[in-house]
Amino acid sequence: MKKNIWIKVVFITTLLLSFALGNSADAANQSSIGDGTYTVGQDISVELSKLSISKGAADISIKRGDIELLSETLDGTQHYSPNQVTASLENGDKIEVLLHDGAANISVQEIPELDLTQIPGGFYEIGVDIPEGTYTIKSNNDEGASIDILDSQYNKKDSIDVDFAEAVDQEFSKGDKIYLYGLTGTVNFEEEIVVPQSISLNKSSLSLKVNKTASLTATVQPSTAENKEVSWSSSDPKIATVDQKGNVKALKAGKATITATAKGDDSVKKSIPVTVTKVIPTELKLSKSTLNIAIKQTYKVNATVTPADAANKSVVWKSSNAKVATVDSKGNIKGIASGSATITATTKDNPKVSKKVAVKVSPKTVKLDKTSLSLIAGKTATLKATVSPSDSTDKGVTWKSSNTKIATVNSKGKVTGKTKGTATITATAKGAKSAQAKVTIKAPIAAKSIKLNKKSATLNKGKSLTLTATISPKNTTNKTVTWKSSNTKVATVNSKGKVTAKGAGTATITAKTSNGKTATATITVPYVKNLSAGTWKAGTDIPAGRYLITTKSGSGNLVITMKSYDRFVNEILSSKDDGFGVTRVATDIKAGDKIEIMGLNSVQFTRVKNVKSNTLHAGYWTVGKDISPGKYKITTPSGNGNLIVHRGSRLLVNEILTSKSDGFGVRSVTTTLKSGDKIQISSLNKVNFTKK
Repeated sequence: MKKNIWIKVVFITTLLLSFALGNSADAANQSSIGDGTYTVGQDISVELSKLSISKGAADISIKRGDIELLSETLDGTQHYSPNQVTASLENGDKIEVLLHDGAANISVQEIPELDLTQIPGGFYEIGVDIPEGTYTIKSNNDEGASIDILDSQYNKKDSIDVDFAEAVDQEFSKGDKIYLYGLTGTVNFEEEIVVPQSISLNKSSLSLKVNKTASLTATVQPSTAENKEVSWSSSDPKIATVDQKGNVKALKAGKATITATAKGDDSVKKSIPVTVTKVIPTELKLSKSTLNIAIKQTYKVNATVTPADAANKSVVWKSSNAKVATVDSKGNIKGIASGSATITATTKDNPKVSKKVAVKVSPKTVKLDKTSLSLIAGKTATLKATVSPSDSTDKGVTWKSSNTKIATVNSKGKVTGKTKGTATITATAKGAKSAQAKVTIKAPIAAKSIKLNKKSATLNKGKSLTLTATISPKNTTNKTVTWKSSNTKVATVNSKGKVTAKGAGTATITAKTSNGKTATATITVPYVKNLSAGTWKAGTDIPAGRYLITTKSGSGNLVITMKSYDRFVNEILSSKDDGFGVTRVATDIKAGDKIEIMGLNSVQFTRVKNVKSNTLHAGYWTVGKDISPGKYKITTPSGNGNLIVHRGSRLLVNEILTSKSDGFGVRSVTTTLKSGDKIQISSLNKVNFTKK
């Protein structure tokens, strides 16, 4: 659009040179001006003027104080730029002209009135040269233009581009200044109509049921109208009302007219007819579709008519057999005699809408789920009473025992056996024949023994297990078990046999039946001590005893020395089987032994007892305590390490035991172990002793 900007840059540079050379002009009210600077009011008249060139090219600028209003290059051929500009001149404006070689003078011509259909480039004032208003701006030839819009203080407030192929809508306010540039032809300012001409509604008519609503939308034309608001009115507000948002509400059957009036011109209106009809029932729902009642009983069936705003919700009731059941106008159905009848409900305002109730009338009865019951004294059972028909009223049941010393019954039919014997339980309902059940109470069966699922268990502090008690015989009447711990500082037990380890030591858990039979389990909570990296002394930092030694994370060295070196431990202790160390060590620790831990944050020492097993690991073991005497083939499933067996002072076995042939150890050792023999295993996580 602004293709002449580069020309303006050249012009300004040249103009500055001309000022340096002192070019000026002093003609008065000239109709033709050449190179120089001219003052409006002295050299040129104050008016709307067209400045044009017929031959050659010239650079021209107009300033108002320090503000440059216009800067253009005029070209008589209109090849690159226009041959004219129009400007609204004020007293004191400065016009600067620089003629190119061979150019004719610029002609100055007064314009009495601007033709808004053919406005050339230039500077104009809204309210003086162009009336204020909203315009559709279009190019008159195959080129575009740009418009800068300035406020009354010459501050730029907007800028728009007019494309040769499209129109632009723009509103101009009085006092605005506009600079139109970038075109060789003209543009057309077509003023837009701002007064309403017509109204269109989104509906041509309305048909509504009473209490229903509809929304009308009014569109004021033309789109350029300044005030597009409308006011709404109804010809008969008793039939239909309308609010100022166009929301129509139907009030009663009849006809009315809704009118929208343009607020910008109250002579512009648009109306539509509204027909309001009453709402009739379309659906009927009954609270019962089948009904089972007793003779002389009355039951109310509720009818719901929809829609909720139906004008008449009255229902007509009718019985197909009044000798069996009757019905009144409110839906109260009464049983007359045994049999069946159909009750029909029909909406009064729409006979096509109806619903039926299938009614069955029969005598009222009480029935028990059992006619006989056998109970152990002290036990309970519940009898269930069913009152028929299912829709009977007064279905409450009264219970009674013929002999409360033998058996009692509560208000819910719960029977409790008291002592050996028989009694009759009777259930009675109002208006119905009673029902009975014979109850036989037997003597209770006492417990003969009690047994626990474990006789002993080892639990670490904080851990739990649940003991299970089995009472014999299976049909013992009272299987209640009470639990007790001999030492709650070591282990506690709750009412369900759940045992929780509390501290190191041994506790006996006792389970007892209601008649005094008991069973016990021994719970051992081992002593546990965690030591960190450093040097420790047995008997001072940790009590003497037999320990299983492990670590939860990392790996490092564990060394235990003593004066006699008969239990010397030197192992890499690791939290996992990584092929370089062992995950656990078992050994006896005596007072005075020295314990060294390196590279480990925490090593756990758990005091244990000797438990016989055919699978051993790194540590010191005693035949007869940790493994039974006998002849064994000794192997390891993985890794390699030392296997040493002493019998007194005699060295019985001293081998490197390995899981595979590697030239450094043996795959197996066969030997006979006797009670008292000492076994030392190092660097091995698992050693299997297979009896021969």
